Amino acid sequence: MREFSVVSAEVLLRARAECLVTPVGLLLGLDTVADCMHHEAVRSWFGNMLQKEIMPQMPPDGRDEAVIQACRYLSFKPSSLRLADLADGLIDSWSLHIIPLLNEKTPRMTFALAALIMLFSGVRREGEEYRLPQEALREQKLTRDLPALRSFSRLSWDMQADSLCYAALADADIWGRDLRELSYLPDMLTEKLSDIQLAGLLGAMTEESA
Repeated sequence: MREFSVVSAEVLLRARAECLVTPVGLLLGLDTVADCMHHEAVRSWFGNMLQKEIMPQMPPDGRDEAVIQACRYLSFKPSSLRLADLADGLIDSWSLHIIPLLNEKTPRMTFALAALIMLFSGVRREGEEYRLPQEALREQKLTRDLPALRSFSRLSWDMQADSLCYAALADADIWGRDLRELSYLPDMLTEKLSDIQLAGLLGAMTEESA
């Protein structure tokens, strides 16, 4: 029987990985988590992030086994979760699993945060639901994270990068706190947003993986 600590680390890593790849995968038009793990650019970006930003923040006991098992699970196509389904509740999951990990040494996680902001900025309200602004994703209903979605509905992905960064980070209805308190984050996030706006997500991601 596998150690409980290994299983717990694996489950936590899977949750974190799903948070990180979902906004990127949706903006690239991918369908499942496994599609992300098999996409050349996403796989390279995620691999670098895993090694340099995620694993150093994991307890060493059982870490390597947990990483192997989590990556095996995430890459297994028959049971893979749909990204569109993960989008509902994603903001709250980010606040729980990813925001506490951000620091000045996590540029790839910050890139994923920029993708998250680009994904949700401009969500449209329809009754008690919201819909993503991207035409290919408008059929997906969003019924969770309503205060955050209300805030994102007032933003637009094509705002000036610094203005979009300021508005998104400062809104406690999105994150439960003002993320401008993280002194390194506004400049780093503005850079990532600008890169995506100028080069497109795939082009900017290729630079991140270098």
